[in-house]
Amino acid sequence: ESIVSSYKNYIFPKWDVSEIIFSGGGCNNPILMESLSEKLNPLRISRSDEYGIPSDAKEAVAFAVLANELISGNTNNLPGVTGAQRKVPLGKIALGRSEL
Repeated sequence: ESIVSSYKNYIFPKWDVSEIIFSGGGCNNPILMESLSEKLNPLRISRSDEYGIPSDAKEAVAFAVLANELISGNTNNLPGVTGAQRKVPLGKIALGRSEL
């Protein structure tokens, strides 16, 4: 219920959505996915697997995106969400020991 409510209250009023792509462990829960599909009908509900991104790799992909943004010098925080005073690049590149 909270997922559907969040989409209805915060996403749909601002953006025209035709498809929602889910990822993470919840994708393996057929009851959850069926419920979302029913309650968000007529939107297409899909898994990131259909686009070549394994749903179980969500955290790894997220950290890879954040690392890429840091290396590229792009800001990657959301001040409107976190309360930060300005946009900044987040993270730190820590080099391992050379003998590894």
